[in-house]
This record gives sequence, C-alpha cells and structure tokens, in this order.
Amino acid sequence: MTMNKQLLRWCVIFLAAISPLLVAGYLHYQRNNFSCETHATIVEQRAVIDMVMNFSFNDGVGSYDATGEYIEENKPPVAISNKVGFTYWREEGEVILVSNETNVLPKKHLNYLAYVPDFFQHRERGIRLNILPANADSYFFTYSNSPVMYCTKG
Repeated sequence: MTMNKQLLRWCVIFLAAISPLLVAGYLHYQRNNFSCETHATIVEQRAVIDMVMNFSFNDGVGSYDATGEYIEENKPPVAISNKVGFTYWREEGEVILVSNETNVLPKKHLNYLAYVPDFFQHRERGIRLNILPANADSYFFTYSNSPVMYCTKG
C-alpha cells in the first residue's frame, strides 16, 4: 500500500513539474502554426475592390492567397487573384515576412496596385507586421501601430 501511495505522490509531483512546459509548448505551437481568413472591401473614387484573403503560418513558412474582383465605374468586373509564398520570423514582438514567390493576376496594371505593398507583388520583398490575438478565434494585423485587418481562424 505504501508503495502505491509513494508512486502516486511521485506521479503527481512529476505532472505538476512538467505541466507548465507542456502549456508553454502548446502556446508556442499555436503562435507559429495557424491560418486565418478575412473579407475586405476597399472603396476608391471610381472603383471597388472586393476580395477574400487567406493567410497560413507554419513554423517559419507561410502562404497568402487572395481572390476577388476589381470593379471600375462603368466597366465590367475584373477577376483578381494573388498567391504569395513567404518565410517569416518574429523579431522584437513583430512578425517579419519576406516573399519567396508571387503570382498577381491579371498581369495588366490596375490602378489599385500602386497602393499595394511590394511584398504582395514582387519576390524577395519584406513587410513587418504585428499579429495580435484578438480572441481565441481571430487576430488583428497591424502595421506601424495602425490596424490593417481582422482575420478569423480557418
């Protein structure tokens, strides 16, 4: 009997000692392995951009996938899409993303592209973002302390 009690005591001590490490490992994994989606509508003077964007982050390698429409006044809608593969790392509380490959469609110049950061249009370009958990199911993406988007887990 005393042997069983002693074994039980050591098991409880072991679990109490290791549980903070397990929690820390889980939180680290969640911070570096997630995906999220956002729907954005951007209104210009004579055009509207309506798109769905997906971000995926997996241990330093990520992807961005966007599809939607560019609708200019008195013109038919133009289907737009973009796929970006990137690497990322955390530095000083921010996330640095560097594009490996991009595929912006259509290949013709559209007015809104002048306002899109190089990261989304060209290879080997970077952007520094702050990605903050908003709650258990979503994130805020901020740039220079300004909110950029609200992204929900997928």
